[in-house]
Amino acid sequence: MSQTRTPKLCSGVYKIINEASQSSVRVHQHGRPMQLSYGFELLGVFEQWELLEQDKGEFIIRCMGLTRGQVGLDEGTMLINGGNPIPFSIEAVGDGLYAVKASRGESDYWGVSQTPTRQKPEVNLTLVAPPSEGEFEPTQLWRFERLDDVCA
Repeated sequence: MSQTRTPKLCSGVYKIINEASQSSVRVHQHGRPMQLSYGFELLGVFEQWELLEQDKGEFIIRCMGLTRGQVGLDEGTMLINGGNPIPFSIEAVGDGLYAVKASRGESDYWGVSQTPTRQKPEVNLTLVAPPSEGEFEPTQLWRFERLDDVCA
């Protein structure tokens, strides 16, 4: 992978897109897993994510479509947990791509076990092991498409 500049993210509203599937991360209700879907649904605020920068450069991530829509973790699956968020570090890896790591004692990164297909149209976002050879799989890489004003 060639290394082009990947900008540092800042607080704001983004669409988060998986590199392998080109699907955006979405969710519809509290207590449900974050997912990628087969096809390109137009979900509006349910696929818009606010990044809120915290201490140490970590972020709280919140779904814009849900009140108290902060992202949490339950048994290795990323979900909207109704106000019990955990911080994430978002690491630039080059070419406009990022790896997202759970910060609370976790060593694993966001990923999917497979890309969504017609046979399996919804795939949950989970924590997966870091790359053993130092190179992330496309299922572990994310694009953050800015939807509001550019960072100052």
